[in-house]
Amino acid sequence: MQFQKVIAALALTVLGAATAATAQDKRVGDIIHSDARFSTFAKAVDAAGLQGLLASGDAVTVLAPTDDAFAKLPAGELENLLKPERKAELEALVKRHLVTGSLTQYDLKRQRELATVGGEKLGVKLLGGSLRVADARVLGRQGVAVNGTVQPLDAVITK
Repeated sequence: MQFQKVIAALALTVLGAATAATAQDKRVGDIIHSDARFSTFAKAVDAAGLQGLLASGDAVTVLAPTDDAFAKLPAGELENLLKPERKAELEALVKRHLVTGSLTQYDLKRQRELATVGGEKLGVKLLGGSLRVADARVLGRQGVAVNGTVQPLDAVITK
């Protein structure tokens, strides 16, 4: 009986190590595409042709609007942005949500301004205990990947 317990514990240890290795191999693009909160943002990333930026080895912080954030946009705006003829605008919108380097929420709190991959500057501030980037509030439960972090936002940063 003792031998069976040792074998079971060993199997659980090996299984746990395999699961941890899989989690460590996740990239920010994997998080965006696997987390149901970001399905609309994932669709925008794909339509803009920017999947490679999120899958590369380069460190990136993704300021990812949730599906609820996209729902706050004026009616029809997202559908218009997803049209092929508006790809340049969509690409600019997605790049506005990407920052070079891996920044945790702790790191973000120490920033005053972020330079986006699209070349724009976004203000960062603590307001009433809430961390904000531009006018979007950073929500809890960041995603950490081998090539960066994913910070959920309650709004789409439009300008």
